[in-house]
Amino acid sequence: QAEHRIYQEAHSRLEERLRLIGDEGGGGALEAEIAAMEAEEQQLLERLQAYDREEDEIRGELERHAKQEELLQREEDELWLAVAEYQLDLQEIEEERAATASAIRYATSELNRLQRTNVLNDMFHISAQGQFGTISNFRMGRLTEIPVPWEEINAAWGQACLLLDALIKKCRVPTAQYRLLPRGSFSAIQVGQDVLQLYSSDAGLKSFFTHRHFDQAMNHFLGCLKEVTKFLQRDPSMRLPFKIEGDKVGGFSVRVLFNPPERWTKALKFMLSDLKWMIAFVESRERNDRSSGMAMSP
Repeated sequence: QAEHRIYQEAHSRLEERLRLIGDEGGGGALEAEIAAMEAEEQQLLERLQAYDREEDEIRGELERHAKQEELLQREEDELWLAVAEYQLDLQEIEEERAATASAIRYATSELNRLQRTNVLNDMFHISAQGQFGTISNFRMGRLTEIPVPWEEINAAWGQACLLLDALIKKCRVPTAQYRLLPRGSFSAIQVGQDVLQLYSSDAGLKSFFTHRHFDQAMNHFLGCLKEVTKFLQRDPSMRLPFKIEGDKVGGFSVRVLFNPPERWTKALKFMLSDLKWMIAFVESRERNDRSSGMAMSP
């Protein structure tokens, strides 16, 4: 624009001088001056064209810079978007890592708690209630003055059968002669091909035969308990409070036929005491093994 203004001013001066010269009547001088002014005009036009070309180049350069700036702006926006997504992913990873660490701490705490817990003792709580031994709050035995229902006695035998079976599997005791069949109040023990019922009832005239089979089952259960005891006694520290000999525990028979109820009840109470002692021994040995294992770990 400045170049156009300069050109217009020069052209105006030329016209003014031509008018003045025409008024004065100087023809030759006029022609010379016109020629000089035409040459100047040509130079100005060439400069103007050069300026126009330079302006076009500058405008093109500005457009290229604008496009490049727009491209850089898009790249910057995409970069910040990627940064935001990365930060979101990083936050999710940190939250997941924190949740995983919390879960690991909880699982470790539970494992330590379970390792300190006497699982079998919690599942099969053996205690005493007067003259009766109890397992899982079921009384085992009968007295003349306290005729415990057979349903409760049978339930107690079911718990005892399940407990001894759990100990056999836990300690991997080989018992080829016996196979326990825990079935709640209708549990049994298999000896060879014979399946003997570890439950009884007041069956009237049939009670003699029912109790006879029951006596055989209890006798073999005691034999199975003795086998497990011998297996565990490979550790010299294993000792039961009441010795098992034949059908007797601590000198009292587990048979119900031809046996006073008080003696039968005491035999069953002694048997449960041996089972409780066995639980304590097994759990104590496992705790010692775990402690030894942790002490040997790097």
